[in-house]
Amino acid sequence: MNNSVLQSALREWTRLGRSPRLWATFAIVVSIFVAIGPSGTIEDMGLVERAAFWTLLHGAAWTVAILVITLADHWLAQYLRSQALLLAATALVAAPFVAAVVELMRWSWAGTEPSLASYGRQLLVCLPLSVLFSLLSHLTMSNAPSASVSSRGSEDPEPKPTEDEPPPLLARLKPALRAPLVHLTVEDHYTVVTTTKGRQLVLMRFSDALREVGSIPGLQTHRSHWVAVSHVAGLKNSGSRLHVVLKSGAEVPVSRSFAAHVRDRIGET
Repeated sequence: MNNSVLQSALREWTRLGRSPRLWATFAIVVSIFVAIGPSGTIEDMGLVERAAFWTLLHGAAWTVAILVITLADHWLAQYLRSQALLLAATALVAAPFVAAVVELMRWSWAGTEPSLASYGRQLLVCLPLSVLFSLLSHLTMSNAPSASVSSRGSEDPEPKPTEDEPPPLLARLKPALRAPLVHLTVEDHYTVVTTTKGRQLVLMRFSDALREVGSIPGLQTHRSHWVAVSHVAGLKNSGSRLHVVLKSGAEVPVSRSFAAHVRDRIGET
């Protein structure tokens, strides 16, 4: 695992740790478990011991789940475009780890000896909890309301922002590069942002970068490429491959899943 993944994951862990939504949900879930006392804890433990047990158990389980989900999210994001599939996949990856933590906590605290059967039961219980962890992680890490890019292309064109309302993405760039956006692409776990004054690598997910282009009319040509419509010169066929040609002369690949949408949009400009 390279350093860029760990650096990006560390930033997300820090943001998650500061999330009021995460802590409020944690408190509610723990309170429910303390009140109900599942797994025989209401008969075997007093209120104080039960509160300590479920707080420590959930604390350990949530910590492991969020660490695993964050890392899995970075690894799987390059293969899964759908947020729903990504959420489900990260939950499936995390569930076995969470179940193992729960079994170890029960063994160390209550002396309940682990077995394959008990681990299987814990896995079934921990799967929906992992979905909750994954959902919380995605909601917390979202930088904007859930206006996502469709599988056929970019959002519908909107009026260009005024000079007083630059796209949020520009604030991440060096001042010397803050100019009209031209092209976004993916390089490892970075997004490469190209403006009319140059390019810069920004440590953020491509999906988050797309949300920060603001109301600039744009066009997604590939799962890892976006172009500003105003900087498109035309289309070019290279054998069986289609490319968008920018006014700078650069060529941006068009994947088959985006080809029809690209042709429609370029034909209208």
